[in-house]
Amino acid sequence: MYAVEHQAVDQTFRVIQATAGAMLVGWLVERALDTGFRVRGLGLLAGLIGLYAGTWIWACGGWNHGPMLGDLAIAPTIVGAFAVCGVLKLVGLGLAGPRW
Repeated sequence: MYAVEHQAVDQTFRVIQATAGAMLVGWLVERALDTGFRVRGLGLLAGLIGLYAGTWIWACGGWNHGPMLGDLAIAPTIVGAFAVCGVLKLVGLGLAGPRW
């Protein structure tokens, strides 16, 4: 009984670590690219979406996950966050219209 509870707690901590790491990466990337949208929590959401988008991109390429932080693969998460924030930046530039 104790082993089952220990595994559940261990899995919960792994999910929390991966979520916090992805949110941190998304926040940093959103700050670096400055998407132009002033929505609270956008960087955090971009990190979570980037976690899944980066994993999908990495799986399509068949590449090794690279360095890991807990259960979080760092390189795919960064690539995914850049992809999400890059798309948001392009949308923001498109909505702004021509600047001449």
